Amino acid sequence: MKSQTWVVPFLWLLVVLPAGALTYTGGSNQFAGGFSPSNSGNGGFGGGNCTASHTPIVLLHGNGDEAKNWDYPPSTGVSSVYAEFRAAGYNDCELFGLNYLSSSERAAPQLNYHQPSKAAMVRDFINAVKTYTGKSQVDVIAHSMGVTVGIHGIDYGNLWGSVRKFIAISGGLRGLSSCYWAGYANPAVTTCGSQNIFNSDIFGFFPHIAPGYNPKMGDGGYRDKPSGRTTQFYTLRAGYHDQIACSTISYYTGCGDTAKFDTYTNIKERIDCSSIRLQFQ
Repeated sequence: MKSQTWVVPFLWLLVVLPAGALTYTGGSNQFAGGFSPSNSGNGGFGGGNCTASHTPIVLLHGNGDEAKNWDYPPSTGVSSVYAEFRAAGYNDCELFGLNYLSSSERAAPQLNYHQPSKAAMVRDFINAVKTYTGKSQVDVIAHSMGVTVGIHGIDYGNLWGSVRKFIAISGGLRGLSSCYWAGYANPAVTTCGSQNIFNSDIFGFFPHIAPGYNPKMGDGGYRDKPSGRTTQFYTLRAGYHDQIACSTISYYTGCGDTAKFDTYTNIKERIDCSSIRLQFQ
């Protein structure tokens, strides 16, 4: 799944960041201010000489990407996602990102799938952010594979009570129709695998339809996560313009809906558009 930088048309303020803040030209590990989360050996960012007053934000990148690219400026001239939050008054003790992929995994995105070790990383990172900031909840903003990796980690740690808002940008909540061409058990494209029959915490993006078996991508799976929860959910998607979900012709019908949660009262927005600015209260 592609870089999350396409979402920055939602954002338009330009700011000058202080020395020591996150930069996309820096290294993979940009933790600071004593924030040294365990189980985060691939790096990430967050922490500084500051105090959190906002609900802290945890940013989860997409497949083949890494956390520092939330600061990557697009060619359109608007500012990065990270810079936008800084312009809105967030400080380094309120903005955190986790690299759940290693450098070798980022180089081979077609082989990445959901597994317990990734879920544990997300679980432990959210808990570390809560401890560091002294806050009882976080807001999670996730892009592409980060959406389902994030849900997996929150489930894995039973942390929905710790998540105030969950913003899903172009996630594969219903699986990827484009995975039909690869098959549900193709060792060359394990991203498209179905659920492991021995371990339900190992699964890819093959839709829950014969011959594949992948309940998290089907009815009652990740699209229904808002059910019965106090967390507020938001979905941003590109519809049929999604380059990954809709990169097939044979299974095109319905591919633009893969990023949508099913309808519940705690879903605040399900948006298919190219320009919006999220407001956090």
